Formats: sequence, C-alpha cells, structure tokens
Amino acid sequence: MYQLLAPAAALALGVAVFRSQPNQPQCRCRPSEPCWPSADQWGTFNKSIGGNLARIRPVASVCHGPEYDAAACTDLSSLARDSGWRASNPGESLPVPRKVMQCKKTNELIASTKQPCKTGYGRAMVSLRKFAMLSRPRRNLNNPPVTKAGFLCTRFAKKHNLRLVVKNSGHDCAGRSSSPDSFQIHTNLLKGITYHDNFVAQGSAAKGSGPAVTMGAGIMHWEVYSDGAKNGYTIVGGECPTVGAVGGFLQGGGVSSFHSFTKGLAVDNVLEYQVVTANGELIAANEYQNRDLFWALKGGGGGTFGVVAQATVRVYPDDPITVGAISISTSLTNSLFWTKGVSELLRLLKIFNQQGFPGQIVVMGPNQGSVQATLEFHFPNTTGESYVNGLLNSQMRPLGDHKISTNLSIRVQKKASSEVRLGPDTYPPQYGIVQGSVLISAALFNSADGPPLIARNFSNLNLGPNDILFTSNLGGRVMDNSDIDIPLHPSWRSAAQLVTLVRAVEPSNKGKLAALETLHSHDMPILYSLEPKNKVSYRNLGDPSEKEFQSRYWGPNYKRLASIKERWDPDELFITRLGVGSEEWDTEGMCRKSIGLVARVSELLRLSGRWILGGFSSLIQQVDIIDSSR
Repeated sequence: MYQLLAPAAALALGVAVFRSQPNQPQCRCRPSEPCWPSADQWGTFNKSIGGNLARIRPVASVCHGPEYDAAACTDLSSLARDSGWRASNPGESLPVPRKVMQCKKTNELIASTKQPCKTGYGRAMVSLRKFAMLSRPRRNLNNPPVTKAGFLCTRFAKKHNLRLVVKNSGHDCAGRSSSPDSFQIHTNLLKGITYHDNFVAQGSAAKGSGPAVTMGAGIMHWEVYSDGAKNGYTIVGGECPTVGAVGGFLQGGGVSSFHSFTKGLAVDNVLEYQVVTANGELIAANEYQNRDLFWALKGGGGGTFGVVAQATVRVYPDDPITVGAISISTSLTNSLFWTKGVSELLRLLKIFNQQGFPGQIVVMGPNQGSVQATLEFHFPNTTGESYVNGLLNSQMRPLGDHKISTNLSIRVQKKASSEVRLGPDTYPPQYGIVQGSVLISAALFNSADGPPLIARNFSNLNLGPNDILFTSNLGGRVMDNSDIDIPLHPSWRSAAQLVTLVRAVEPSNKGKLAALETLHSHDMPILYSLEPKNKVSYRNLGDPSEKEFQSRYWGPNYKRLASIKERWDPDELFITRLGVGSEEWDTEGMCRKSIGLVARVSELLRLSGRWILGGFSSLIQQVDIIDSSR
C-alpha cells in the first residue's frame, strides 16, 4: 500500500550534499532514555489525534509467558498465513528474514511456551520495533481531522526526536517499514477508491488527463483490481495482491510483469500525489506544483520524502486477452534444461517482444528430481485461440528437437483483470524469502548470443527447492516513455527485462542469516556479471544488503534526489533502509554514522539532562583526536 516509509540525510554518490546541523541530535530517542515521552505526554497526544494511539505488542505474545492463551495461540498459527491479516496488523509484516525474533514469531514457531515474548534483532538485519506507538488515521487524509492528525504526528515525532516509520502492508523484504523503538504511522485504514472520467490535477490549466483513479494509502492491489473489474478499468500494478498500490511499489518505480511492456512503469502513469510533508503540511505534488517533489516520488523510494496519503494514476480499459503458456521440464541432472530449454524460452520471449507481445519466464527450483520453466505470453485484445495456438506451435519445434518435454496451454479471458488475484494470498507454513534483482539491457537481450549467454549465467545460481527465478517484461512502452523524466537509473529506459531471484529461507535465525549472505556474496555477483559495466537493480526487489545502492538504483540521479530531500526534509525526520541519505545513518536509522566520540559522550550527557563542563569537554576532545588517528 502506501508504504509511507522514512528517509535520512543524503550523500550524492559519496559526496556530501548536506550534513546535520550542529543543533540536531545525533541519535533518536529510545524508551529507556529520559527524552522519551512520558505517559502523560503520550496521553495528551492521544487525545489530540482522536484516541487513535496504541502500543504495539508482539502478536505472538499470546503464545508465551504470562500472556499465554492456548486457543488464541492456535488461532494465531492459522492467521499468520493470511497475507491480508498480516498486512492489516500494525505489529506484523511480510514473513521475510529482515528481522530476527527472540520469541514465537508467527512464521517462526518455537517449542517453549514459557519463554517471554519479545522482539530482537541481528546485526545483519533490520529488526521489528521493541517498543512502538502507532497512530492509525481512520479517514481519508483529505478530511480536516486526519489532515490535522498528520500534522500532529510529524510534529510530535520531531519534538521528541522519535524514530518515525510509516507502515501500510509491511510488504517489504528490506525492512523499510519497521524499526526498533519507533513511532509508527499505520496507514492501512486509509481506504478509498475514486474513479475519474477526466482527472484534472491541482494547478492545471489544461482540460484534464483522461480516465484515472485516486487511491487512498491503505488500498492494496487486490482491492483496486476488484474495483476495476467491476467498473471496466485496470491499472499498471503488481502481481502480488497484498502489495500496496501507492506506497513503496509506486514510489519505487512500479514494475508490472506484463503491463509495463504495453503501458510503461507505474510511475510513468502517476498524475498526482497527496503528501504530508515533514513539517506536517498536506500538499499536492504533480506536474504543475511542487514539481521537484513529484519527480522524486516517481522512483526515489517510499517514505523518503514524506507520508504519501493518496495517489492518482491513469487507468486503462479492461480489455479481453488471450494467454498462452509453454512449459518445459527435465530431470534435475539434464544439462540441456538450461543450455537448450531456458535458452530457447528466452529466444522465444525475444521474438514475441519484437512482435509486440509481452511475456514472462518463471523457473522453479527442483522438485522431486525434476526442474520446470514456464514462458507465459499475453496477447491483448485477442480472442482467437486458434491464432495463438498456431503462433506458439510454430515456435516450439526447436524444443522438440532437443527432446525436452513441453506442454502448451491457452486460455481466453473476457477481461484482463481475470489474470490477477482478487484477494489476499495464503502463505505456506514456515514461509520466508530473500530476493535480489538485476536489469538486462535490450542490447544484450536482443543480440544473437544474448539468450544462451543469459541462460548459462542463470545455471550458475544453483536453484534449490522452492527457489524461483523470473523475468518481468520491460522494453516496449518503458523504453518509448523516455520523454518522461523519472529518478530511476537511466538504464531503465534501455532495458529489456528485469530478472528477480527469490530464495526460500530455512525457518530459523541461522537460516535467515545464511540466505542473506548467499544472496549478497554469491547470487548477486553472478547476476551482475551479465553486464559488468551496467550493474543496475530494482530497489523494490533489491538485495537487502546492497552496499552500492546509490549507483545500483539511481546512478547519476542520486545527487538531485539528495538535494530534493534536503529541501523537503531538512531535519531528516524520514529515514528508510537503503533510501536516499540512509548512508549517513546506522541500519536501524537511530544514530548517524559520522558521530564521533565527542558527539557520542555529549549526546549521552544531553539525554541524561546534564551539561558538559569546559574542562571535561577539553579532555573529551583530546581523546577524540587520539581516537580519530587510529
């Protein structure tokens, strides 16, 4: 959803663009420190926002310690697999290994019910909050009471120097919508979908931009898909139904595996944002006003420039579609699977892309001694099954020559919306993933040697059971929209495919850490080796441990993003992992990395309510000089 997340101070590809001011605190306040708001202060604040404040407790507390409730614990084990429930619960998130739990996490059950339930974190991951307060706006932010609440929330966080995070669905594998000891703005209840026959952006003197839909921060893709199916429209959106339609997905670029080829990226289709800024003001950002902020929100990353309350995007007719799929399978030991099978599927994808049809390849990890890959094509505005059947059969002959088992299936849909899921998913037991991605240029993909070279590269990944490797179709309209200025790396406008690797994770803390390490140290170097001079990744599906995120996600546009962030968030209220400016902060977004010994001791004394005496300060400065020389 509107994954309204948070950013930080910024460097432009290693060059400081702005730095913290002398009067800015070096660390956020924690519950154990005297600067943390008192119970009375929390109470007064709660009244000011209509009683929408609550303390977050680990949802698994009903399975442990003094809060143990056998019936509730049993119910929780079932609910934990419901992606819709996880998305709506402020203390939950997508079950991915960005956090390490010390208690019975809903997707990581342990045997002892006597063990107290508390959250923890490992040094390689972003943790869940150990103590957090949340504000849950219950109406559209255009309404005066909630507009006031947005102002009060940002002002309260700034006044008390709190770590601010914004969460809708929590569908984020890098942990950008969670942080320990934080103050959370939970936006999942900001529902609302409004269709426009001809949307006119604020400040526009034009007649309008045509059909569009305005979505509130709490809208998930399955909800807008359902509304569109009833009213004859569709949007450029993601395939996972519990991904927010306007938050991190949209603000991170927004790739649709099929629709992007024919309609562009999601950010190519956004017309206006409504944003609560760091100073608490609700403003419109579009092509006519606040244009710099509008540009930054079209790929600069969720939660980095403000709290997006709603967005308006173009809609398209929900036209009929014919879907064709070619599946191949071989034994696990058959080397032809990659060199002939997947290579041929890549060649077919190239051919059909050149004819104007989008497609996607999905390779599944080994299962019961066999491996499988499927190439699915979409033929928009086509209902001729015989036409598609003949087209695909004519291209499948090389696969038969290699004696690879193949299967062809075709289905005709009266509406394209029939191809998307219109409800939440149910996760398998002990579900957890890590993922990383890389762009493949059109120059490589469309070359004669491209498909076999790419297939050989993929074979080195050594997929395991439940692992998935898939492509998302770029090129087409994404390339044609080069006149639309967005902050994503310029290579997006010359890319043919986005490749994403999803690794399944063993349900243990050790397994999670191992998966992250394998992804970062083994898998991503293999994928990046495809084009060593063009290492570009998709932030929304990026390696959670990516160290060169500035160049991988934004390249030369990073400096401009950092400058815009300085203008709209000079106090660095919004911080998000691997976001613009986050390199100046630790992984929790709690303390600035540049903090020296003098600043550290000064901060501790400030928090304890003491003053630094001149003589003691001089002594600290001497120690700091010695420490800096090491």
